[in-house]
Amino acid sequence: MTLASSRYLLILTLALFASLQSGTNFAGTTLQAQGRSRMVPPNAYFAGFGPLYEGNYGTAADVFGAGGKSAIRSTEGLWIDSICYSTMLGECYFQMGNNVMAMESYNKALRIFVTHSNWMLRITPESLGPVGASTNDRRSTVTWGKSTRNTAIGSYPESFPMLQGNTQAQNQSVARNGGVLSGQQIYPVRGGEIARCIALAIYRRQEILGPISTQDELSRTVAGILQRRPAPPNHWLGVLVDVQHGLALAAIGKTDEAVQTLQRSLAIAGQFDHPLTSLALLQLGRIALQQQNYDVAQTFFLEASYSAVAFQQYQQVEDALDGLSRVSMITKPGQMPQGLIAMSNWGELRGLDALRAKLSLALAEANVYMGNLPAASSSLENARRAMTRTSMAQGRVGIRYGYLSALIAFQSGNATSGTKSLGAAIAANRAVSTRLYQTELTNQLFLANSITERSAQLLFDELLREPTDADWITEPFETLTVLLSPNPVAMENWFNTTIIRKQPELSLELADRIRRMRFFATLPLGGRLLALRWVLEAPESALDTKAKLQRQDLESKFPEIKTLHAEAEAIEAELRKIDIQPADKEAYANQRTLLEKLAAVSDKYELLLSAISLRRTPSEFLFPPLRTTAKIREQLEDTQLVLSFFSTSRAVHAFLFTKKDYVTWRLDNPRETKGKVADLLQQMGLVKRDAPVSAKQLADPEWKKTSEDLLKMLIPSLKPGFWNQYDELVVVPDDVLWYVPFEALHTDDGLGAGHTVPLTEAIAIRYAPTAGLAVPEKGARPRPQNTAIVVGRLFNGEDAAVTEQHYERVRDVFISPGRIDRPTAGPSSLLAKVWDQMVVIDDSEDANRGEYWAWSPGQADRNKPGSDLASWLRSPLGGPEVIYLPGFHSAAEDSIKGTTPGTDLFITSLGLMATGSETVAISRWHSAGSASMAIVEGLGKRLDTETASKAWQQAIADVRKMSLDPDLEPRIKGADPSTVTTLDSPYFWADMMLIDTGIRPNTD
Repeated sequence: MTLASSRYLLILTLALFASLQSGTNFAGTTLQAQGRSRMVPPNAYFAGFGPLYEGNYGTAADVFGAGGKSAIRSTEGLWIDSICYSTMLGECYFQMGNNVMAMESYNKALRIFVTHSNWMLRITPESLGPVGASTNDRRSTVTWGKSTRNTAIGSYPESFPMLQGNTQAQNQSVARNGGVLSGQQIYPVRGGEIARCIALAIYRRQEILGPISTQDELSRTVAGILQRRPAPPNHWLGVLVDVQHGLALAAIGKTDEAVQTLQRSLAIAGQFDHPLTSLALLQLGRIALQQQNYDVAQTFFLEASYSAVAFQQYQQVEDALDGLSRVSMITKPGQMPQGLIAMSNWGELRGLDALRAKLSLALAEANVYMGNLPAASSSLENARRAMTRTSMAQGRVGIRYGYLSALIAFQSGNATSGTKSLGAAIAANRAVSTRLYQTELTNQLFLANSITERSAQLLFDELLREPTDADWITEPFETLTVLLSPNPVAMENWFNTTIIRKQPELSLELADRIRRMRFFATLPLGGRLLALRWVLEAPESALDTKAKLQRQDLESKFPEIKTLHAEAEAIEAELRKIDIQPADKEAYANQRTLLEKLAAVSDKYELLLSAISLRRTPSEFLFPPLRTTAKIREQLEDTQLVLSFFSTSRAVHAFLFTKKDYVTWRLDNPRETKGKVADLLQQMGLVKRDAPVSAKQLADPEWKKTSEDLLKMLIPSLKPGFWNQYDELVVVPDDVLWYVPFEALHTDDGLGAGHTVPLTEAIAIRYAPTAGLAVPEKGARPRPQNTAIVVGRLFNGEDAAVTEQHYERVRDVFISPGRIDRPTAGPSSLLAKVWDQMVVIDDSEDANRGEYWAWSPGQADRNKPGSDLASWLRSPLGGPEVIYLPGFHSAAEDSIKGTTPGTDLFITSLGLMATGSETVAISRWHSAGSASMAIVEGLGKRLDTETASKAWQQAIADVRKMSLDPDLEPRIKGADPSTVTTLDSPYFWADMMLIDTGIRPNTD
């Protein structure tokens, strides 16, 4: 860290000189020669507090670091003065957001304390005298309130005389047995500062470690030592130890005991505040805040600020300010906290730039919630000025400044500036976030076997949880950072704890949670916007009680939501009256005008949601739905099976369950599984995107044996005829298993002689991106009123007559078909909100190159603004109920040589279903011919009367009987009557997969 100015260079030089002059060694005669009047830590130590309070943390760290290098050492190592240097160096690192270095410093301070835990017992208590009231009570300068505790500020000696060295008897023993002779002497120590630093190190370590603190060995060791109360008996020094003990009890999770201990240690003899009073009050406030006892928390934080001022502990004033601003933003977000206004008039603020910056940021946020954006911007500017030319701008304060800049920008309608500021703030906060640090530390502890599986699971439960109402209300910025920073290693370890502890139902639920996290991490603001959209716009049937209350609260706080929703509904109603592709110019112009209006409403809606998303506003994550295993099984029919997979780096875990029973197993070689899947795809003719496929290869039956082996690998205990007792299989794939055409896997039909058939002959099959989507939310499929059919080229370069033939095949199958074969009047993402069904007869651009949100589902306006999948999620919420995408490309097409396996299909299917779709028929590979269109036809004509999986099964059966027309299968080469005569090869009929919630047709 560099020095901030020549003035601080002088301070550091003097500090180094003074520290070197006071450097001593207990074992030698130097100590006696230098005199007993030198106190430790020396005066030079306090040179670091000026830059610390001004936010020049780098300079302060230089001072404390230099002092620590010349601290007292003996044959026992560092002495207690190093507790102060290490703790305050930790404070500098903490404020700069360096959790690792801060923890190293705090750990060092407490380990020194453990070594010298009896240091107070060496003090001559009678030399200290009784405590009296100070004649200079600085609380009189406070402008934001007055203490109600009726205590005085105690007057304490600057130094405590401490007896050091060996007794005469000990020196005689050394003379006989060897060792270092050391005469006894009285050594003056600043005991109050040493005691404060011990307490501060305990307090701050808990803040950084969070829930890990309860599992931390050093925390338990310190608590055990302090429980013995190592202080002179019946002396006021014991009260300082009580504060330390109370903080240590809180750190190991003994909250009730901590509160009792801290309460009785607030004042000496119940009359006098002491140097540790503010830390005790801060801890009591922190506990009350965690318990949502906000009035009590506010009182404790106020009292902490008064006591901190009295002892000139301005960092504790900063901590009290942080607590006060949190309480006010939680309890009265629409009101200006008068205490903060009064604090801004405090005369001592002029030399406390760090406190001034934090106060300005608190006022800025308060003004945002009051709707006073000019005042918010003014306060933000004050914070910037306070941070100028200090290292504060690169630390926690500067990062919070970036977050509030984004919040104000969004509230002001400047989405571009807000997005830029938020992105930079979140990127910086990833390195500072205590929760992300705790997650990584838990990983390390688990992998090192330093904690039990149960302890690891409890920690992961806390650290990897989805956002709670309390998270959004207390720490929206930290919550957004965590959402946008998935830790796949931690998530896998979390899952592994349930496997080790043999909790299969919980394992299945965790697999779904992790899938949701993966999905959210790809979305803007970690899925926060999607959560708000669903709370505000999803059908009532999709809302639980909490979400309904959240909708009411949001509509009450932001009445423009209802206005925008009503405008969108009115425009969509008008759009539904116009043909999907208007034939006359007037209707086309009217459609374009309506779409422009809808786009304007959408932009306003999105800006409003972006502004809300950064605020302290709870929102349930309703999609994809998260259901317990018991709830899913309860909704299953007796003849339904769910087969769910979850892949980790070491194994593939499988869960097969019905309404009444379940079984689990694991595949221990994921690489072997991937290899078998790749072999199967290659034997089916899939080597490269849209590459020619040899008819001779399609005629080769080798794939049948491979598919049978793969099914046995995936379900090792599968018995002949197993499927005959069930009607429907729901597959929840993961990783490479997204590319497995389960319909084509051969299985023993139970008729004897080892006869095998494709699985589609034995049972109806559908897929679900998550286990929670294996069962429907809606009671019945709504009847479609229209169908958009996008007509392009299913295979690039194919003849227009072939395209027309594809269109003619499916046109009459769908209700109110509307052909789209020219540029649309507006973005397909807006038009799709009034389409009930969509069929895309077009070759889609690749989505398996990592750009999962950048491809166009509608294709009619591809590469234009508003065409990509990300735009389809924008408000107002809505999309086709049923979507057919026979031209989609996934990594299956090149035998899994693309990006992260399965992500393309996983993100795409969830993205489409997030708009409200219940059924998505999408191609794993692009066969691009009549077979895929026949599948679309077969499904489309049956959905009104059959479940999707039954309709799919029948459609496949029909296609397998169709004759091969080489002119309609553009990728097939070398076809003749002697090789391939029908479409019975799975290349033709297993290219598409049915992703469906199991919703049933409306038969009323």
